[in-house]
Amino acid sequence: MYITGIGRTKFGVLRQSLPELSYAAISAALSDAEMEVGQLDAIFIGNFCGGPTQSQLHINALIADILPVSHIPIIRIETACASGGAALYQALISLSRFNNVMVVGMEKLNVESVKATSAIAMAADRLHDQAEGLIFPASYALIAQQHMLRYGTELDDLAFISLKNHENANLNEFAHFYNTDIDINKIIRSPVVCSPLRLYDCAPLSDGASAVVVSKTKRRDRDVKVIASSCATGNLSLTNTKDITSFPAVKIAVLDAYKQADLSPKDIDIFMVHDCFTIAEIIAMEDIGICKPGESKHLVREGRTKINGDIPVNTDGGLKADGHPIGASGLAQVFEIVKQLRSEAGNRQVKNASIGLTHNVGGVGGTAVIHIFRKD
Repeated sequence: MYITGIGRTKFGVLRQSLPELSYAAISAALSDAEMEVGQLDAIFIGNFCGGPTQSQLHINALIADILPVSHIPIIRIETACASGGAALYQALISLSRFNNVMVVGMEKLNVESVKATSAIAMAADRLHDQAEGLIFPASYALIAQQHMLRYGTELDDLAFISLKNHENANLNEFAHFYNTDIDINKIIRSPVVCSPLRLYDCAPLSDGASAVVVSKTKRRDRDVKVIASSCATGNLSLTNTKDITSFPAVKIAVLDAYKQADLSPKDIDIFMVHDCFTIAEIIAMEDIGICKPGESKHLVREGRTKINGDIPVNTDGGLKADGHPIGASGLAQVFEIVKQLRSEAGNRQVKNASIGLTHNVGGVGGTAVIHIFRKD
């Protein structure tokens, strides 16, 4: 199985509608694949908030309205922030029947703030978390507090992650924070959102879309092979997680992915992890086996996760600075990995990158999707 085409829009506060964003990403991916829409056998959609923020569900049929497709199956997948990754997971499974499948993720989140916050909170438990005001900044603040108490992680560690991702985003013309001057002082002095998390510890609410074409067989020399695809489900509520400094579903999914690929973390050249908050990048590095629990802060302090480090993480800026249009985020990670493995990433290119991993999480560990890719 191969990624044969990629496309995306800029992420940010955008004027385009949900259909317009989707069409732009789909068109770019088809063009990159040198393929016509009529060659697609199916389309899988990753979208989370179309209903509450846009009053638009049944998005699969919406895509049929904007594309000249002849009644092929189009299916929407929703697993909160992991919707894009889960849609790719399902698309890869479908290649047992189909030859070429499109996966597209899209989101419009820049609406009235209370409406957006209420919509995103739907990814958590309604009766336990939402009823007690445990929205996602509060959940990840609790995770950060516990990690700091247990392992000695510091506010500066979170600030360094934010700074690294903003520096990477300034090399990515598609990023929400592209061409934006964010220095360490601005990060440190930003207002507290939910202690200890400050404004620049949080990913922005972004509009945008991303798309990939997956094919059963290799079509061109630059196609990137998918060597592992794994998905696991965890608890919906943070209150049902015994150790909130780790997400068990991620560990299960990543171990399965490493087994499929016959690889270990040390074999991976580039990691794209789900950093909806800076503490999430800390947790991700430990859960996917880059280091032991509590040790990720040392990688950050030593600069090892920078583009020129030995363990590059989130080279496009991550959700933190590339942006977080929820349904599109997991596929934007794939877009970046493919760019890197094709040696098309320009100023953010990781030298000699041949294997990459994406880590896409829904909620607070409720869904975990891992993919591993190889330059063939």
